[in-house]
Amino acid sequence: MNHSKRTAAWLLSILSIASVLASCGGDTAKDEVVTDNVQKNIETTAADETAELTELEMRQRISDNLPDKDWGGKEFRIVTSEEFDVDKHLWVEEQNGDQCNDAVYKRNEKIESRFNTKIVILPQGTNRDMPTEVFKKAVIAGDDSAELYSYVDYMAYKPVGADCCYDWTEIPHIDLTQPWHNKLANDGATINGKLFTICSDLSVSSMTYTYAIFFNTRLAANYDMDAEYLYGLVKNGEWTIDKFIELTKDLYADNNGDGKKDENDTYGFGYQITNPADVWLTAFDQPLTKVNADGTLSIDYLTEKTDSALQKLRDYQGNSQGFFTYTTQYDEEKFFANGTLVFSPMRFDAAFKALRDMTDVYSMLPYPKWDTAQENYYTNADDKFQVFSVPVTASNTEFVGMIYEALCAESYRSVYPAYYDVALKGKYSSDQTTAEIIDLIMSGRKFDVSFQFGEQLFARLPYLFRDMLLSPNKELASNYATVEKKILKKIDQFYELFAD
Repeated sequence: MNHSKRTAAWLLSILSIASVLASCGGDTAKDEVVTDNVQKNIETTAADETAELTELEMRQRISDNLPDKDWGGKEFRIVTSEEFDVDKHLWVEEQNGDQCNDAVYKRNEKIESRFNTKIVILPQGTNRDMPTEVFKKAVIAGDDSAELYSYVDYMAYKPVGADCCYDWTEIPHIDLTQPWHNKLANDGATINGKLFTICSDLSVSSMTYTYAIFFNTRLAANYDMDAEYLYGLVKNGEWTIDKFIELTKDLYADNNGDGKKDENDTYGFGYQITNPADVWLTAFDQPLTKVNADGTLSIDYLTEKTDSALQKLRDYQGNSQGFFTYTTQYDEEKFFANGTLVFSPMRFDAAFKALRDMTDVYSMLPYPKWDTAQENYYTNADDKFQVFSVPVTASNTEFVGMIYEALCAESYRSVYPAYYDVALKGKYSSDQTTAEIIDLIMSGRKFDVSFQFGEQLFARLPYLFRDMLLSPNKELASNYATVEKKILKKIDQFYELFAD
């Protein structure tokens, strides 16, 4: 397969898998509905016409099934935060030659022309709270001042808890079986058949904020771990937390020779114990919550695995020469880029930003499994990825649904591929195995609804594991009992939000 076809094949594989495939244990029937829907959309093209098309070109053939309609220049207004649209996923002022920037510009221009509408961004400063606060105030005032609100996932409890959000399943033209809607996230956020916050390709943040284990290929090879050896561990199902600890616990170099462990030295593994630590239980296939068929939620957090995982990581992080705790959030990105970390847990976002000018070659691996008996590798996304809601004050849901669906579909065709093309031009572009590994990582993403309500109704349950790692002398059972008591007091409020 030539390079262009190989690139296109990987693009389709990885991008489709983010929206089409569910993680192990998911709803197979629903997965088949999505797959069938994609197939029906492309079957309109004769087989002989598609024989010479790349997979990426096939992606362009998937129809959004929307009618063309003239909206007379009506504005499609999106409220967001400048801080979390810093990547300009939603709107850019002009083309500037940057592939990602120009893809967003062309997407918006195309939708504006097709439907005679105007996409207007209403930024609300750099405070991540602002979109949700503006959202609530507008609904309370009865204002129909925006069609769409974009905000970070872990802030969803604010507008949802204030009954501000329209149920996406009741909005015309929204087809949740289409591949541009993130099934993995949306299924988990659907309670009692209601979906108030949606995740889609309109923002690529659910992809760019996905966590993986990055490794410096030069440093790893210096410690007798070349890339093929590490890939082999993953492919053979042997990439477990015990193997990872074994490989990294003694990797240390005192670079400045002062006899003190500090951020200037080289370590096998290190991070600031916040968001990357939230991934551990997901990686070990230990769920936080489970949505039952009757719409209720089960919490089975305090298990033997949770306790064992905590003790194992406490021992590793507290007693290993090769581990270092950095002081500031996302510091690991800086020090990995500087070549002083062999392995580091980072978001894919680092490939687009912090590592763009990195001298060393790097690659990626999934988070390690709990043990070899665990079938799949799992991960989750930083809880600051963007989700979208429609205010209950929206006066024209047909307009909202049509333009939103069109934007998502065009993002699927052009914006997502642009971001991956940038990644492919990065330090690992010649390494096809890395593409396969990223495919594996994306297929194992899990999104737990408790993150959306973690700061309120779920009493920081999604962050309990990180909090326990930060406080090594605290006892898990007693701390969980306190959290559980708070959750049980408020769980009825949670169910009321999604009641008929």
